[in-house]
Amino acid sequence: MKLLFKSTLVLFTTALLSQAFAKTTICYKKDWNSPATIEVEKLEGGECKGELSYRDMLKNGWFLKDIKIEKGKDGLNYIYTLTDKRVVEIDNATILKNEYKKLDYRPFAIKILNVTDETATINVGNLRVGQSGIVQHYYEDNKTLIVSNAYVTSSNETASTLKFFPFTDLKQNAIPTSNRKPVTGDVIIMNYMYDSSLIIAPSQDAFSATREKYKDNNFLHSDLFAAKLKSEGIPTPPKEVIQEYAISQNLGTIFFIIDNTIYVVDSKTFAILDKDIISYNYIENKRMPFYTRVEKIEKNIFTSMLDYKSWFGFLNKIFGDDTRSEDERLLENEIAAGELTVKGEVYNNYYETMLGIKK
Repeated sequence: MKLLFKSTLVLFTTALLSQAFAKTTICYKKDWNSPATIEVEKLEGGECKGELSYRDMLKNGWFLKDIKIEKGKDGLNYIYTLTDKRVVEIDNATILKNEYKKLDYRPFAIKILNVTDETATINVGNLRVGQSGIVQHYYEDNKTLIVSNAYVTSSNETASTLKFFPFTDLKQNAIPTSNRKPVTGDVIIMNYMYDSSLIIAPSQDAFSATREKYKDNNFLHSDLFAAKLKSEGIPTPPKEVIQEYAISQNLGTIFFIIDNTIYVVDSKTFAILDKDIISYNYIENKRMPFYTRVEKIEKNIFTSMLDYKSWFGFLNKIFGDDTRSEDERLLENEIAAGELTVKGEVYNNYYETMLGIKK
């Protein structure tokens, strides 16, 4: 088993050295018996050096490229392949400049062609950049295995190019992973779970109007997400927290309501798939982080004060150092109390910045 483990590392390292466009590293943990704690356990090898965990590496700007879980002698062996370049790169500002016909949310299946280590093509055109799906391998006994995620990087009238990235929707650290990679002839299901969604809305009216407008979608109530934020002490969730929650709940899309516009976003790529106008009873003040009946989402007292500084640094960019009104100066107290109602400008800027569309 030791020989097999070392051989696996050598194969991974050889493949990664050929990818000069991005820095990569491999961190691992051998014979680990506590799957629930593996992500916070210090890892060996690479940039981890026995000092950093997987979660630490993510905080330091690394991104997961692949994970392998193998059966070891006395437990499980975990091998994390990490890169300093985003696995999914999307420019929403550029996407919004393109004119598309209305998005069809229905899933469809098609075989992938011209497969390489990271890319493939499909004979379907006019897709959105950032539109995603899951790649399935079919066995002779009609059983299937999900082997990867994939998203559209380019599309013309007749065909589209896809890029693979890890499938982590059903993350289970206690079960060994498959070594199978996508091959020509595998099937991609595009628009996977696009009809299951989360709403980020500034008010109850905006929330209700969105559900009424998109009756064919199954919306997970924002109260459930808010309850999680409250339990973890996160009053203003960053992009990564929203994205991770949506994926963990098997939600394919997130609906962001900013002023009178709905932005439909792919949960896995955070690409804007569609936008539309919505009418509702507009009010000046907005709920942060979004409309919910859960009260007092308070900051965890054990969380670093640096997070507070980051949030107020964001506010300073909007208001300047000394030009905030008295109401705006009271935001600090409102955040501390977990009762955050803000001017519409603050809510709008927060989510426009998150989506990369702030002008």
